Amino acid sequence: MLGREGEIGHATSLSRDGGRVSGRPSMFPRTSAPAPRTGPARPDVLADAARRARLEAPTVLDSEPGAFLFGAWKNVFVGVWESQATIAAVDRMVKATNTLSELYPTGRSTIHIVAHGAALPTADVRAYFSSTLKKNADNLACVAVVIGGTGFWTSALRSFVTGLRWIAPRSFDFRLCGSTLEVARWLPTEHNKRTGIDVDSRRLVQVLDGFADSRRR
Repeated sequence: MLGREGEIGHATSLSRDGGRVSGRPSMFPRTSAPAPRTGPARPDVLADAARRARLEAPTVLDSEPGAFLFGAWKNVFVGVWESQATIAAVDRMVKATNTLSELYPTGRSTIHIVAHGAALPTADVRAYFSSTLKKNADNLACVAVVIGGTGFWTSALRSFVTGLRWIAPRSFDFRLCGSTLEVARWLPTEHNKRTGIDVDSRRLVQVLDGFADSRRR
């Protein structure tokens, strides 16, 4: 359970003007807009500040039941893949990650969690994914892909991710992990060093497991 014990909120979506749209129930606590500030300020600056404040709590940016969930916590993007990725899904992922790139010019990290049994992307989707990764390299601090389990499915998916890692730019750290705990042991230190934004390792595990668990209900 994230947030105060017994507190149930709703997943929120971010809009360009910093507003929120109620979604399905989730385990994430509700967030409220920051208190008004006195003195002159550009509307776009205030809007971005409000959107950053909402990302202090785990926030769902986009989701498709049975397919994927894209969320964020601070400047960490989380993609939970429940089924085979498609080009349309990758496009929606890019749109969601653009939100973080706009709000955090010092960079962001991305963590993908692949549900057991999700089919391997087709060749055209793999190529598109690779192209997207290269285009966004300058905004990335760390990339982690979480693939748990054993067997043929795990081996095939790990081979695909290993191939991505070989062709990915060396400007960011790219790792294949077997669990969210493994991610938390490595990513926070490197992420903090590269982006200047602190991410607590224990809280990161809670956030990642929270996003993943919410899709199993």
